[in-house]
Amino acid sequence: MGLSEQYFWESTPKKIIALIDQKKEVEKIQQKNLAIYTACYVWGKDPDKYEDNGGPVAGRDIPISDGALKGLML
Repeated sequence: MGLSEQYFWESTPKKIIALIDQKKEVEKIQQKNLAIYTACYVWGKDPDKYEDNGGPVAGRDIPISDGALKGLML
């Protein structure tokens, strides 16, 4: 996150917990982006179409349906 070690040790626990939560949120967004990109690549769709879509992503936010998994197995 670009902060020094000294800042870390001088911070209150509340700040550290906020930084951890912020990092988890960034990782969740990155995983969603990767899931959408991979799904678009597999199914030949345009990833830019899903840029503003803030809905749940299958496999990350909701379970993947059995039908979708069977479609991937050739």
